[in-house]
Amino acid sequence: MEASSIPPGPSDRLARLAKLAAKLRVEDWLLVGWIGLVAPLVARSDASQGPFDQGRPLEGSLALVGVLGALVCLITGRSDAPPGTDSSVLGRASVGPLTGGLLLVLLSGSAGVGLGGLPGEAVGVAAIVLLVAVRLRWPAIPTAVRRALVTPFLLATGGIFWTIIDEVAGGGSLLGGVAAGTTPGAALQEIAFVVGILAAFSAVYYAMLIYAPRQVAEPEGGPLTWLVRYAIFLTSVIVGVAWLRPFGI
Repeated sequence: MEASSIPPGPSDRLARLAKLAAKLRVEDWLLVGWIGLVAPLVARSDASQGPFDQGRPLEGSLALVGVLGALVCLITGRSDAPPGTDSSVLGRASVGPLTGGLLLVLLSGSAGVGLGGLPGEAVGVAAIVLLVAVRLRWPAIPTAVRRALVTPFLLATGGIFWTIIDEVAGGGSLLGGVAAGTTPGAALQEIAFVVGILAAFSAVYYAMLIYAPRQVAEPEGGPLTWLVRYAIFLTSVIVGVAWLRPFGI
């Protein structure tokens, strides 16, 4: 019998799982925790307000900090870029999607903390001054610092996406129907509806607002690596929508 025809044993499966897990980084695990656990609890505590509603100080502050960190990554280069590579992000394909995402997160953060009028303008001017100072003092910064700077932006965008999906899913009621005793056929239809929505929007959203900023911070990872990371992200969104429903929250 040829070796290729032998079905994989438990040790082989564990080795494959370990290889897939090795493709994940700290940012992926933080996203899992934020989207799967923290975002649902925060949303339920403020009556599941939308991502552009006021009265969301925690999420709004995180979004504004994330925008500032992502902007720092945009205007600086990598001080430890491998030889022969361009340490600047200007001209990279990831810059365009990130720039569009910055406006989305900025609007969400400003609404969340109630910034408007003169206070909002003052914060904007202060941010510009800070960015100019950073650019003059540190035109290039280490990759580890860039990854840390962009992480709040990732959490903010992940939280926005979770909120949108939660609202479309009726506060999780579509998935919660299984726990509430819905018939198997109806439950499958409800789950298929939610999964279809996720499939239609999550890939584009992930590419623009998760993949792009991470590539700006550090260009890395092949197609399989990012497919695994996306699958983990999508799973955390589904878990975050569903897990509080059996508790009636």
